[in-house]
Amino acid sequence: MRRFQIAAASAALCALSCAAAPQAFLLPVENSDGRAVRYFASHAIDAVDTNAEHAVVIVHGLNGGTRDGAWRVRQIAAARGRDISRVYFVAPCMLVEKLLKPEELSKIVYWRGGGWQGGGDSPVAKGFSSYDVLDRMFERLNDAKLYPRLRSVLFCGYSAGAQVMSRYMATSPIRPRRGLQVNFAVGAPSTWLFFDGKARWHYGLDRKANRYASRLSDGEIMRNLAGRYCLAFCGTDDVGEKSLDMKKGAMAQGPNRYRRFLNFRRHVASFPELRNSFTFLELVGRKHGGQCYDSDAFVKLMFGERGKPNVTEPISGRTGFQPVPNGQDARSPSPSDYSARLVVELK
Repeated sequence: MRRFQIAAASAALCALSCAAAPQAFLLPVENSDGRAVRYFASHAIDAVDTNAEHAVVIVHGLNGGTRDGAWRVRQIAAARGRDISRVYFVAPCMLVEKLLKPEELSKIVYWRGGGWQGGGDSPVAKGFSSYDVLDRMFERLNDAKLYPRLRSVLFCGYSAGAQVMSRYMATSPIRPRRGLQVNFAVGAPSTWLFFDGKARWHYGLDRKANRYASRLSDGEIMRNLAGRYCLAFCGTDDVGEKSLDMKKGAMAQGPNRYRRFLNFRRHVASFPELRNSFTFLELVGRKHGGQCYDSDAFVKLMFGERGKPNVTEPISGRTGFQPVPNGQDARSPSPSDYSARLVVELK
């Protein structure tokens, strides 16, 4: 048994070392005065790849996406003995202006503030949303001439990146080719998209001010959600306030990420049409951080293996966990700007 474990660990390390480290590439964008979106990957996304069977598109963290996210999930999969040589990892960067060097401002498409998280348009690329970045990447991955063996694409994000992916799942018009499965993984976002027409975007569906999201009707958004699959996950100890949205619309969802996760799960459960669209995963004892990718459910989804729908799968590691009791959080303001349906769910 010991010999087998050593061999498996050696194979995992070999797979990790043999895979090309992520490199920086540029995705050209029209109407941007020659600018491009930076992304990290093992090869350019428009290069022919006859080996990849799975693709993982990841946006990690508050800075709009970096190489670290793609590298981290690769390491986790390899450590669990999975063959990452068959997976194409790509990390697009929705960079904020202040993070760029002065000489990069005329070369890189960027956003201001947190608008990229909700699918806002870039100020230097007319009619180009942060979600359009993901559309362009999927267009390449969906091309059988470029990726003839591809069987699944996972759009995943954590924290600020999870805000991107949860809204992108609802509003994206992507349609995969036959035989290609598309999945989403959303980890511990500061807020969730509640399916409420009275709450303003990106807390709810009042999206008049958002060009990308306003293209679809409420019915089209709900059909998107009903026809797609998402692994939603959060650590049970993710109760801090660091980088947490504290605005009124956010606080109406709960005082911290974990309570907001539970309230969103309750919200989804009130929509029978979404019963097959979500798996909710509680990571017991986990705080806010990239280690939350380290779960069987997430790694399996990287390879197109979906979990059971609408089921919570706690990760063992701490005893004495008590579920949140019913009742509105004492620190949350009254969600009077939400629909009656949401108000009932939070009471």
